[in-house]
Amino acid sequence: MNHSKRVNQVYFLILLLFIATSLQAQTRTFRIIGYVPGWIDVTTFTKNFDFKQVTHLNYAFQNPDALGNLVDSNNGMVEMVAKAHLNNVKVLISLGGGSAANGTIKDNFINLISTSEKRAAFIHKIALYLKTFKLDGLDVDEEGPAINSNYGAFIKQLADSLKPKGLLLTCAVGWGAENIPNSAFQYFDWVNLMSYDYTGSWDLTNPGQHSPYWYAQKMITDYKKRGIKKEQLCLGVPFYGYGFYKSVNTLSNFNYNTILAKYPNAWQSDQVADTIYYNGMNTIWMKTKLAQSETSGVMIWELSNDVTGAHSLLKVISSTVDSISTSASINLPNVGGLKIYPNPANEYLILVNPKAVALGWINIMDMKGSVVKTVNLKRSESSESRINISELNKGEYICQVNLREGKFAQVFIKD
Repeated sequence: MNHSKRVNQVYFLILLLFIATSLQAQTRTFRIIGYVPGWIDVTTFTKNFDFKQVTHLNYAFQNPDALGNLVDSNNGMVEMVAKAHLNNVKVLISLGGGSAANGTIKDNFINLISTSEKRAAFIHKIALYLKTFKLDGLDVDEEGPAINSNYGAFIKQLADSLKPKGLLLTCAVGWGAENIPNSAFQYFDWVNLMSYDYTGSWDLTNPGQHSPYWYAQKMITDYKKRGIKKEQLCLGVPFYGYGFYKSVNTLSNFNYNTILAKYPNAWQSDQVADTIYYNGMNTIWMKTKLAQSETSGVMIWELSNDVTGAHSLLKVISSTVDSISTSASINLPNVGGLKIYPNPANEYLILVNPKAVALGWINIMDMKGSVVKTVNLKRSESSESRINISELNKGEYICQVNLREGKFAQVFIKD
């Protein structure tokens, strides 16, 4: 072997090592945070869940009685924490929740943070609870009327108590978060953006998508304007939807797994039947790419709503994060050596399939991630497929090819 060839091989091995190290570090630093509600069968969830797909779990929810004791159910939490730690996954307890924004729970919380002395006593009980159950931190998910003028002081005292113990302190923001003082955000390790529930039961006269792509973009922009850095933001995505029934003026909640059980092809879109709105696989993929570009993680409400197998939303997130293409680029690894041309295009796109890999379908999406055209494909002996795009308006689009081995996507211009 000549010297130059040996040197080139060494450089190549070094490059591979650098890429592998960079990817491993990137995977470790980009967060995938999933909420697990205490009202499900947590023991069965723990037994079946693939912990390698997440970095953090938030057990929801735990709330205080009048004396500050955390008294909600601990159903299955001990087993979940133990298995999570075996897989290097950290577990936080989540305080609050939407249902805790009113009634007795809200009144207890408001009273417990009303003075410095009461806050100190309450925080002491929180710290003991975290230690008892070997938890890694606290997620503050107080919403609506539960956020008052004492919230900021409570967060500062929490940080003063928990941070020296090496515990995490995070929050979820959505309803009522305009009342959180900007100064409080500095104390959180990260901030989970609840970029869903844009529509809901509070306004049945205005049915529509409750978690559109543009709303995720808006929340990221809004919170960056409040001084929160990219490294501190995590983008929330929903594993559920809402069904608006205009004829009877009612709304129903639908878990993603429930939607797929009734409408098996629903994973391909964001709306089925009589105005049931949710996020399908394409939108979850687009939001994950957005999160990689603009934030430091993805947050999920909630994990038990997912399905296993090829149509799992969590799998879309984890595989996208683990992909070699972890930059802001929209293009995914090209597993089939595919090529799409011309670009710009006018009447047709031509898909070249040199390895004759089995093709499923093509989604043409706008830059918000909405599917504007779907084309079913089969393996072509000529290795080329022609896709008619003449009806599209001028502008930028994404051509996403769905393969058995994965996905390939490319941005193109329709002129």
